[in-house]
Amino acid sequence: MRPAFAVGLVFAGCCSNVIFLELLARKHPGCGNIVTFAQFLFIAVEGFLFEADLGRKPPAIPIRYYAVMVTMFFTVSVVNNYALNLNIAMPLHMIFRSVSAAMCMFL
Repeated sequence: MRPAFAVGLVFAGCCSNVIFLELLARKHPGCGNIVTFAQFLFIAVEGFLFEADLGRKPPAIPIRYYAVMVTMFFTVSVVNNYALNLNIAMPLHMIFRSVSAAMCMFL
C-alpha cells in the first residue's frame, strides 16, 4: 500500500469518527461514555483474540504497567466526554486536546 493512500485512509477514518461522534453527542447528550467503553471493549477483545493469541502469547510488558496506562487513558477519555456535554464545538475541543499533546512533545 502506498504511504499517501494509507495516510489518506487514516485521515478519512479520523475525520469521519469525529463527525459521527459530534452528531451522536448532539442527538444523545451523555452517550460519549458508552461509546468510549465500546471502543475500549472492542480493542481489548480484538487484541486478546489476534495479538495475545487467546492468552497463549505472553505480554510484552507487565500487566500492571499496562493496566495503569489503560486506566489513565480511559479516565482522560471520560473527562473529555464530559467536556462534550458543555456544548463546546468539536473543532474547538479537538484543538484544546491536541495542544496539550503538542506541548508535552515540545517539553
